[in-house]
Amino acid sequence: MLLMPMIGFLITHYDARKIIAFGFLIIGVATLRMMRFNLGVDFRTMMWARVFQASGIAFLFVPINTAAYAYLPREKNNAASGLINLSRNIGASVGISFVTTMLARRTQFHQSVLISHLSAYNGHFMNTVRTLTYHFIALGADAVTASRQAYGAVGGMMTQQSTLLAYIDNFWLLGITALMWFRLRLS
Repeated sequence: MLLMPMIGFLITHYDARKIIAFGFLIIGVATLRMMRFNLGVDFRTMMWARVFQASGIAFLFVPINTAAYAYLPREKNNAASGLINLSRNIGASVGISFVTTMLARRTQFHQSVLISHLSAYNGHFMNTVRTLTYHFIALGADAVTASRQAYGAVGGMMTQQSTLLAYIDNFWLLGITALMWFRLRLS
């Protein structure tokens, strides 16, 4: 929001297509940087990543709307406004549906890969279960309950990790897509 006045000024001096391309560049780089997130990421890191990404969005909305109305007769503004809003809503709905579907599919994929390592033949896995079982026994659980809690804890870690990996996959896909749009806008 703070960038909107500056972008309004830039539109009067530069081609809107170049400003839009710059917006796609910022969004692409910001989204690809989000691939560095891990389960220990703090709020400050996520906040600044989102601020960086949102600054790119500012370079899209003002120039797109300006370009849409630039050569339009005044009597057609209402119809154009309706079409722009319809397109934006449909685009957002399709985009959200796509990302949600990709998150679900990639989470399932990563779960299937990670779960293949959770077996009695994997020494690291069995050591983790044993350590967690002792931990839960120390907290007052009986051996059977502690063992179930340990397996549940490992399952929870696997679910968290597969979800994070799915988000990283989506960050990659969206970042590359934005950079492709950047490249198309420059040509």
